[in-house]
Amino acid sequence: MFVSAAPPTSTKPLLPGLWRRRSGELGTISEEGEGASVAGAQKEFVHAPAEYADRARDEIRKRLLQGRASCSRRSLDQRSLASSAASVQTSLFSHRSELTEASSLEVQTVLDVQTVVTLEQALPKMFYDMYAPEILMRPKDLLPNGRPKFTKRELLDWDLNDLRSLLIVERLREEWGGQLPDIIFEKQQGAEMMPHFRFQLLRLDSPDETIIKTLVTSDIYLEANLDPDFKLASAQYTVSTARKRHAQMIGVDEPVMRLSKPEWRNIIENYLLNLAVEAQCRFDFRNACIEYKRRKQEQSKAVMPPPTLIPQKYSGSTSLLKRALIRGTYQQQRQRQQEQIKRPLKVSLTKEEKSQIWLQCQVAVYQRLGLDWTPDRI
Repeated sequence: MFVSAAPPTSTKPLLPGLWRRRSGELGTISEEGEGASVAGAQKEFVHAPAEYADRARDEIRKRLLQGRASCSRRSLDQRSLASSAASVQTSLFSHRSELTEASSLEVQTVLDVQTVVTLEQALPKMFYDMYAPEILMRPKDLLPNGRPKFTKRELLDWDLNDLRSLLIVERLREEWGGQLPDIIFEKQQGAEMMPHFRFQLLRLDSPDETIIKTLVTSDIYLEANLDPDFKLASAQYTVSTARKRHAQMIGVDEPVMRLSKPEWRNIIENYLLNLAVEAQCRFDFRNACIEYKRRKQEQSKAVMPPPTLIPQKYSGSTSLLKRALIRGTYQQQRQRQQEQIKRPLKVSLTKEEKSQIWLQCQVAVYQRLGLDWTPDRI
């Protein structure tokens, strides 16, 4: 708002019909707007003193200044209200944004929980915490995947069951949402024929009974159909050996072992090796028994009659009855021989023979793997 200038102190520019006069004189304005004489003005118009004009000017200026200040305050109030409204609106939107982000985070967290994983996702990517540092410090003794070379064995179905042993985990991953996920295979031809894989949880501070139960109920060498008693005895022996070694390391026999990750992994791999050697020995034993029976069967085959039994020429002195008997005997031997070829004789092995074959199979496997194990008997 603009403030007009103060009213003029002289009335001549505003009232052209008035002349300058001395203080106290009166003047008149005619109907035509022209000035009149001083004497006539004294009778028709009374002029206010100069102090009243100064007072009026000051009052007008004061009111104008008050009006300007009032307008300024209203403008500031409007700006303050607008700013407050904008602030409130921003606060509301910010609160909504925070709520939206929180909701999105919760939804994202729920969606990120893995209930099913592929085998590639399930297997560990690094193995540095599973073995002692002195083993990992020898690069020449490591495989390309970072594991020691002794984790690769030339045994029956070793790779398959080694993968199964790696699916025994000591803790749950954060993305699993507090439970073990299922392991699936991508849809492809022959996926229904794939072997079975599943997770098992075995914590580092598990009691001996839990360790034994986890090993026995695992899928390690599931297809070998090993005797449950052998699996139980193997698990008990493995845990007992690990307990003695653990007590020697820490100097005290703990009621519940608090295993390190290498100790924990060593128990699993020793159990895996025991079952693998047993499965390999049984496989070799079956094949050796089949081969031994075949050789024994060949040795027990009936021998053809000597040529002297087959009449070539018949002398006149040989009676017809004798010639018929010789021919009948020959035909019976030929018939029995053909039946033996079609249906081989059943050959069985004695207990001593089986024990000797089993011992030979064990020695061959132990020597091939470089194990100093003592062979046992059937």
